[in-house]
Amino acid sequence: MTTSPTSATNKPGDRRICVDGPDGPVTVNVEVIEQRIAAGLRPVIDGCRIDPAEVARVTAGLVGDAEALLPVAEARYKDRGGQVTMGLDSLRRRLAYHRPDPRLYPLNAALCAADLARSCRTLLNLVTKPVDPHRVVLTTW
Repeated sequence: MTTSPTSATNKPGDRRICVDGPDGPVTVNVEVIEQRIAAGLRPVIDGCRIDPAEVARVTAGLVGDAEALLPVAEARYKDRGGQVTMGLDSLRRRLAYHRPDPRLYPLNAALCAADLARSCRTLLNLVTKPVDPHRVVLTTW
């Protein structure tokens, strides 16, 4: 299977791409995912209140993004092996973990959201960048 991003932009400012997934084409809204990643990586300032509803919303969105991007990345890099395959396997297991409740543990939930955001950023790069067999893939899991 070959995975090659193609432009499917419909509106100005709407950055959607279509990539080949394991079960057919998958449309990825890059702009929305990047916004959720930025929200997940927003710094937590000491002494400021953390909004549990916002953390829960961002975390749910990031989990959905990771679940959508993960099969595409796995199909695209299945023959590469090494650290990429181990990172994808690790992320798949972590998506099944129980995450902290933002109402009870807001700081822990915010840290979990930041971890998911970094993983989504890596997945988005793996899915949207052209595959070059000579390029070393550096990942942050």
